Amino acid sequence: MYESFYGFRTNPFSLIPDPRFLFLGTQHKTALNLLEYGLFNRAIFTVITGEPGTGKTTLLNAILEQSQHEVTLGVLSHTHTELGSMMPWVLMAFGLESKGLDSVELFKTFTAFISREHERQRRVVLVVDEAQNLGAAMLEELRLLSNVNDGRRQPLQIILSGQPALRGLLQRGELIQFAQRISVDYHLQPFTQDETPAYIAHRLTMGGGTGRTFTDQACLVVHRLTGGNARLINQVCDVSLAYGYAEQSPRVTARIVWKAANDRRTGGILPVAPGPLTDLLTSDEAAAEEHQLAAMPLPARSAGFDKTPASGSNVLGTAYEQGLAYKQAGAYKQAIDFFEQAAADAAHEVRAISQMALCLCAIGRHEEAAYSFGVLLEGRRGTELELRNIRYFLGRALESLGRPLEARAHYQILHAQESGFRDVESRVHRLSSARAFFSFLRSFDPTAWIKGVARNCTQLLRSSS
Repeated sequence: MYESFYGFRTNPFSLIPDPRFLFLGTQHKTALNLLEYGLFNRAIFTVITGEPGTGKTTLLNAILEQSQHEVTLGVLSHTHTELGSMMPWVLMAFGLESKGLDSVELFKTFTAFISREHERQRRVVLVVDEAQNLGAAMLEELRLLSNVNDGRRQPLQIILSGQPALRGLLQRGELIQFAQRISVDYHLQPFTQDETPAYIAHRLTMGGGTGRTFTDQACLVVHRLTGGNARLINQVCDVSLAYGYAEQSPRVTARIVWKAANDRRTGGILPVAPGPLTDLLTSDEAAAEEHQLAAMPLPARSAGFDKTPASGSNVLGTAYEQGLAYKQAGAYKQAIDFFEQAAADAAHEVRAISQMALCLCAIGRHEEAAYSFGVLLEGRRGTELELRNIRYFLGRALESLGRPLEARAHYQILHAQESGFRDVESRVHRLSSARAFFSFLRSFDPTAWIKGVARNCTQLLRSSS
């Protein structure tokens, strides 16, 4: 939503570990060099660890993308201690059939695969993500699996990526032989206070912007909120851009970052450090930001933005867009305020009231939401598609209120109008099953049931005597 306003081609802070967005700070550059060394020098085991969100997966994706023409890659990402034997999962990672095979046949299948790839002059790389979830027994199984390598050739390489607990696991006495085979290991740290602004500028530039959307002090607040964790930086910057767009601010300031993160934190979702803005930014830093803003030219996209348009309809249209931005950022109460303003214009009324009702649902005020949807539906206000969506969300609100029969009636109407609309068919089926069950409960007479059981038992005893 904010991309066009700030001049981005794409979302610069997507949480997808895209190697194109890789930023090589001091830590990440060292880690990448070691990964390259391990991969191209045929290290049997390479280990990279770090706290969640420090960028391990992005690094791995970058190095593996560089070598995709030379290696056959298998990724095992859903690890846990209940996997059992590793072999079926390893075969599955490489797209090999394992169903119905015993342990000997599994190993033969894998070694035959390794030999075929070696003949094609391709190395086989197995990446085990979240490897801290593996127990000692499964790690030992991986060590034994590496015995397919010999002194002359090493076609199989294994990269373990995990959280700090993996290092503790590998230091246990029963895994000493495993630890001795690890050629390369590195522990990735979060970005420093100096690296965080450079990381933010890099992501902004890769997204198509200028890299100067955030003030220096906004970047400082981002670092102090997140501790330099890349994933948290992405989340805070993404929601801050949405808030900046909602305020139509050409620059994301320290106050906007703090407000966006604080609103998300109070919702219990974003794990960032709490506290007032004055704890995150000194008075001297705040004054420096004022000087920086005064000296910075407005971005081209925002330079012509008129904060006081002549048309009242345009003002209300802007309120609707601002409401959407706050809703996207998860700031539902602020979004409701803007949607209420936008609803004053007939051109935006139906959409604004609908969005306001969705925000009410999001914060648990289902009764008010159901009332708003009901008013729109009874007044037939909106296009046919809008009315179907309104009826659907009315049904959802009624379900949340514990009124399944009313919800089911609305879903049945929608199903009759368009059988494939959203998920109404499954909802009708589920609520119909629930209705039959509760109808049975209403008709169930426990006294009569007990009398019937007693009568049957008496007849059974008489017949046996």
